[in-house]
Amino acid sequence: MSGTRPSTERIGWVDTGRGIAILLVALFHSVNWLLGAGFDIPYWREINDGLSSMRMPLFFVLSGLFAPKWLLKPWRDLWTVKVRLYLWVFLLWEVVGSIVFLLGQTMKGEGFGLRQAVLGLVMSPVLPRFELWFIWALSIFFVVAKLSRRVDPRLQLVIAGAVSLVALSGLETANVGWSGSLKYYFFFLAGIYLRSWIIRIGTVDSRLLIGAAILLWVAVTATVALLELRDVFGLYFLNCLVGVIGGIAFSRTLRGARWFGAIGRVTLPIYLAHTPIVILISFVLSLPNFFPALAGIAPILPPILAVTAVLLALALNRFASRSWLRYAYEPPPFVTELGQRRRRIRPARSTEEST
Repeated sequence: MSGTRPSTERIGWVDTGRGIAILLVALFHSVNWLLGAGFDIPYWREINDGLSSMRMPLFFVLSGLFAPKWLLKPWRDLWTVKVRLYLWVFLLWEVVGSIVFLLGQTMKGEGFGLRQAVLGLVMSPVLPRFELWFIWALSIFFVVAKLSRRVDPRLQLVIAGAVSLVALSGLETANVGWSGSLKYYFFFLAGIYLRSWIIRIGTVDSRLLIGAAILLWVAVTATVALLELRDVFGLYFLNCLVGVIGGIAFSRTLRGARWFGAIGRVTLPIYLAHTPIVILISFVLSLPNFFPALAGIAPILPPILAVTAVLLALALNRFASRSWLRYAYEPPPFVTELGQRRRRIRPARSTEEST
């Protein structure tokens, strides 16, 4: 399959798709925490359930779309550019998330749970928590995909697809990161090995076909939700496949809206910071001085909070880039220098061995 060939081409609708996906993720967390703050918006949970068939499947497909080059690069390049970055920000933002999550627990009246928070933080490299499981899973996906790159891609897709089908049919593990990895590795692999097909779908310029793809996703999603068919074996997996096609169609439709593409090019800082921001704002909104006045506009609060959190996350990233706070988004010098020191040692050893 030609999808393993590296490419540096920037495809506009892909950035738009990533922008759509990160907004859906921010909306998901905004709904959850506004519900935790006491706002009466249960219907938004149902909306999020429907959007879930597009949200993470699309995100993982697009994450895999430009991953093929890393399967061909040396291990040290994959470690330096991808895995080390993901591990660093995962561990650092687990600390941030743990602190802010305590505030969220207080808001929901669940107590402080300091001991559980510390234990969860210590175990997070094995038992990832919060929305950061996505970063944890991506680091594993890159490594596993590279380790298995000599295996027939068709076999990989069949096995990963079978696991995803079972996991999306109601199987849940003891940890959100484990469950998410089982559910979505297939979609990451699809981005790698079905790359040419996906890009070809993304080049379709027929309004009729694009509209049909969106309507198909809406119809399948509505049917699954209204008839409560999500746990029917294999049906939600099919819903997610249609969700990816619908997401591509939406990306094509909205590719002229520059804002989606702009945020789609900087999803990592948004992903890291938006949930703590959502929790902090939700806590403020839950206070007696604000809650009664906002209860009447609760139905429109989730999208407002989601967009606000995204904008604040981008502003925080820009502010941090001017100081040492930038290391909240990239490994600090002592980490990168360690890797460079190792690389300086390795060439001498390999030359000696080759002679």
